[in-house]
Amino acid sequence: MSLRTLQRRVAKIEKGRKPRPSPFVILCGSFEEFADATYAEVVAGTLDRQFLYILDHLGAGV
Repeated sequence: MSLRTLQRRVAKIEKGRKPRPSPFVILCGSFEEFADATYAEVVAGTLDRQFLYILDHLGAGV
């Protein structure tokens, strides 16, 4: 086995071990960004104020 082949295999293994971002992070960036954008929409009147209760429950584990 050549050195180059071994390096490729190691790189592939290392890439496979990296944690993958969650779908939420892919769509929204982070929970903090999502919460900030949602709060701005509530203040603007686009979303109902009850949505803040949902944010509180989602953020309880964070």
